[in-house]
Amino acid sequence: MPERLPALHIRPAQAADEDFFAALYRSTRADLLALLADKRYIDGLIATQRQAQVASYRERYPGAIYQVLELDAAAAGRLVTACVDDALRVVDLAVMPWARGRGVATETLLRLQQQAQQERRVLRLAVRRDNEGARRLYAALGFVPDDEEGGVLQLHWRLAAVPPP
Repeated sequence: MPERLPALHIRPAQAADEDFFAALYRSTRADLLALLADKRYIDGLIATQRQAQVASYRERYPGAIYQVLELDAAAAGRLVTACVDDALRVVDLAVMPWARGRGVATETLLRLQQQAQQERRVLRLAVRRDNEGARRLYAALGFVPDDEEGGVLQLHWRLAAVPPP
């Protein structure tokens, strides 16, 4: 069992968190930040990509819950979840670079597993095939693959003692 992180606090997102969410999204786009282009062009591209992500989440998961992950009272990440059919879906889980490797994602997923178990739901998420670090974490926590589409793996976790619905 992974070591628990009691210092992690998960709270509802607020309008005041938008600047943090923009900075967090930017921190996840090393691919765009590495482009050899004018900084203003890259900034605009990142802003456009973030707007597309926000619109996609709102359209695909209108009832999603947006939360801020805080470590030592500092915003360290974001969690977006939605109930879809029989599953609790992790729509997005992102952690700031300074907080990576400190157990934030692990603790968040352990809490979601506990919630899914209590609600008798499957826990589902998607991960890019090239995101080896996240894939190792998910495998260590018992997630198994469902299928792959366009380089994105769909994974699920279900406590063995909980029969499928």
